[in-house]
This record gives sequence, structure tokens and C-alpha cells, in this order.
Amino acid sequence: MQSILQIFKVNEARRGEKDGRKWEMQDAECGLIGDSGVIESVGVLPIPKDLIDKAQPGVYIGSFALKPDYKTRRILPVLTGLQPYTVKATPAPAAAKG
Repeated sequence: MQSILQIFKVNEARRGEKDGRKWEMQDAECGLIGDSGVIESVGVLPIPKDLIDKAQPGVYIGSFALKPDYKTRRILPVLTGLQPYTVKATPAPAAAKG
């Protein structure tokens, strides 16, 4: 599953320890871009550890996989890849001849 998304800002990483296990989380403020090239919705996207260095402000094709959440066991989409994407400019309307 793929979506075009724009990362506006990568938030600071959060770190901690629980039950003797260290954890690190990071997320990004994003917009989902529709087929028309317009941002249709905005939200926060969790960034997996292996993509933290790749997630920078810009426009991407995001690849997603379905995985169960380890706490809730709910099956949710998880970001698995980011590929830079160039948004195609919408052509300007032709000037009326008069």
C-alpha cells in the first residue's frame, strides 16, 4: 500500500525506559496528498527506527504494511519506506483570446 505524503516537520525523538527496556520514538507532522495534488488531510505519522534518518521535510511516496500493535493487537498500517517524490505542477489555465 502506498500514499503520497508531505512531511512538514520531524518532531524531537522521545526516549525512555520501561520494565528495564529502553525505547525511542519519533513522529512527524504530515499531510496526505490526494490524486489531484492537494493536501486532503493532516496528522501525525510515527516514524520507525530504521527510517528516522531518512524522514526529513519534503514530499514522499510512503510505503506501508499491515502489522499488529504489540500492546493492543490491533492490525494497523506501519510506514515501511520513503521514496522522494516530485509533485507535478498543475498547468495554468490558457489565457482567453479576445
